[in-house]
Amino acid sequence: MSVTLTRKPTPITAWHLTDQTEMLDALGTLSDQGWRGALAPVGDGWRLELNTDTPIQQVTVEIGDWLVIDGGLRKLSDTEITEGYEVAA
Repeated sequence: MSVTLTRKPTPITAWHLTDQTEMLDALGTLSDQGWRGALAPVGDGWRLELNTDTPIQQVTVEIGDWLVIDGGLRKLSDTEITEGYEVAA
């Protein structure tokens, strides 16, 4: 017989990438977890490209995106954050 589970609230790490400083903060924290990457100019903004080998994964984000560690590293939009997460003050 199946049952329905509700996940308990669990704090997760995320960055709202509003500028280069946030991108560098994310890169610094993630590099301690085996990620590597670089900032690159794109149009009028910036892009952060992140890679890891264990498991092989690549995530590319730009100014305005959210970078979230939730079952892996994920790029999310403002809408996805609003619909699926509560942002702690």
